[in-house]
Amino acid sequence: MKIKIYQFAGLVFGITALLFSCKPSGSVPASWQKFMDCANTACVAEVVAVKDDYLNDPKPLFEEFIKTDERGEDHFVGWLYILRDSVLNNSSYGPTMDRFNMQQALINKSREFENDPKYGTWAKSVIGELELLAIASELEDDIVEHMSITGTYTYELPKNAGSGELKIYPSDDGTVRYAIMVVGPPPAHNQGTMEGKAPFKDNVITITNTDFGGKCVIEITITDGEAVVKTLSGGPSECGFGNNVMADGTYKMVDDLNPFMAEGGDEVPTTLEGIWVSTTDPKSEVAIGNGKYVEIYDTKEVGSYSFRYFKVCPGDCNPIAKTPCIQVRGQDDVCYTVVKTDGKTLELSMIGGKGNTLVYKAKK
Repeated sequence: MKIKIYQFAGLVFGITALLFSCKPSGSVPASWQKFMDCANTACVAEVVAVKDDYLNDPKPLFEEFIKTDERGEDHFVGWLYILRDSVLNNSSYGPTMDRFNMQQALINKSREFENDPKYGTWAKSVIGELELLAIASELEDDIVEHMSITGTYTYELPKNAGSGELKIYPSDDGTVRYAIMVVGPPPAHNQGTMEGKAPFKDNVITITNTDFGGKCVIEITITDGEAVVKTLSGGPSECGFGNNVMADGTYKMVDDLNPFMAEGGDEVPTTLEGIWVSTTDPKSEVAIGNGKYVEIYDTKEVGSYSFRYFKVCPGDCNPIAKTPCIQVRGQDDVCYTVVKTDGKTLELSMIGGKGNTLVYKAKK
């Protein structure tokens, strides 16, 4: 049997083809037993089930880590290896924010035991391996990529021969919200509209519509402020457009704001964007960017809202001074004065609140 060597955060472990042939005796957590029975690197569901039990209460799993180590088995290393490469570092497993939250939850749970005389070694191994993953940088890249394609794109043919408008706003789940409105040539000037959500990958949006008795497939490729729209399948009737109307063409970006957000607002400062951790409660975070204001508590998203930034707070926020502010659009709009934003510290004060200033530090 060949031995493969894997290096984990400065620690070197010998691991056979995962060495999952040995089975323990006695009672063990069901998720851990299923993981050991699985016996190959495709056991992602089993690895995630162990992760869930670890976040709930890691002590029973620490006990099993110790037992397998005493038997000379590498199950712990195998679990950590698959968790790292097949889940946390795998962009196809899930949205970046979900994987980032999972990483932080595992690290935070492990820190509760890193100084424990019995379990500290195992907790530190989890921390040492997982905190090196650059998911936060991946998240920032996602925000930059999303912001780079967000906006309104248009084209207009000469001599009033047709025009089109395309609105795009990406989500964190690998999709974009889109809206297409095109007008055909004279004399009829027939129109066509289409709106919905579609997958977005490698700068390409692929829209598939079967609502009109046929299959309409439209591909949108976005590069450098241009959106090239091409119909791959179907004609005007299959796409729900008027006679002789097609969406094909090269659209130029004319506005980089969220086209589905209420009109108004100024360009959002880069120092305002990012993930921010409360200085009074480290479990409380806000993520600002991509036109969204996301509230997070204990690694779980508790609210996601669109927002607008204003260099001078508008009258409907009832400000007491001409200060910058953000207006968070939920069931009820909430306005916050931006007291300070320098990329390292963010201070917000709710207008009409108790006057308290919420202080956040940039998440590292």
